Amino acid sequence: METGGPVDGGRRDGSPEWRRAFGDFADRERAAAGGKPLEMALATIDLDGLPAVRMVGLRGFVGDEPLRLSREDTGEWTSDMLAFCTHAQSAKVQELAHVNDLQLACWMPHSRVQIRCSGHAHLLFHPEHPSYVSQALAISHRVWRRDGAGTGPANVDIDFIREQAFVHHTPEVQAWYSWPPPGRIRQSDPTLYPEIMSAGGDPRERARREADARRNYVLVFVEVNKVDIVDLGRSTRRIHTRRSDSSWSAVDVNP
Repeated sequence: METGGPVDGGRRDGSPEWRRAFGDFADRERAAAGGKPLEMALATIDLDGLPAVRMVGLRGFVGDEPLRLSREDTGEWTSDMLAFCTHAQSAKVQELAHVNDLQLACWMPHSRVQIRCSGHAHLLFHPEHPSYVSQALAISHRVWRRDGAGTGPANVDIDFIREQAFVHHTPEVQAWYSWPPPGRIRQSDPTLYPEIMSAGGDPRERARREADARRNYVLVFVEVNKVDIVDLGRSTRRIHTRRSDSSWSAVDVNP
């Protein structure tokens, strides 16, 4: 037992308490919001050493749909690593490449719950992007089998995960990744800003646009090491901290 708080107990499948709580709260919030995807505020440190915050759409936990680990993964794996996506030329990519510490925070108004997740970012680029690194991401210590048969070794195919995340976006979202770099002066040529990844038009132009979108698509894995859950409906607050042996501790504090 950790001094200062109880051990964060998990179910037979290995899920830490915060992971189950996050999933339960998120499911309830999405149901109350008509299925709207969960959004979180991402906090980074910019290149001038100042805080930078913006909203990102959460893709879910690595191992869950659409983030299965490989072609061979039929749904038997899950994890406590979150994922979101961004444009390769966005400021947040530059910031996370410089300092990979981050925090994600969300407010769920229907449940009156705030969740903050602190950790480190892993930037997963397309193989044709100059920043691509061809190496397996060592996450076997962060994944486990849903049937409770233990943790890794798990076959992790980063390129497969990123591609599946991309194809599960709507054609409207996919098209955005073919646009010019975020934050630059908007140009007057409307063809640079397609609203949808359409199946019509010039096949060569469509192929170029799709290739650009894939090259600009970055999936970010978040290695979560601390989770702060405030439940205002129950007037509780619990802080979960990951130990060096990959287990979790939890302590109740004042909201």
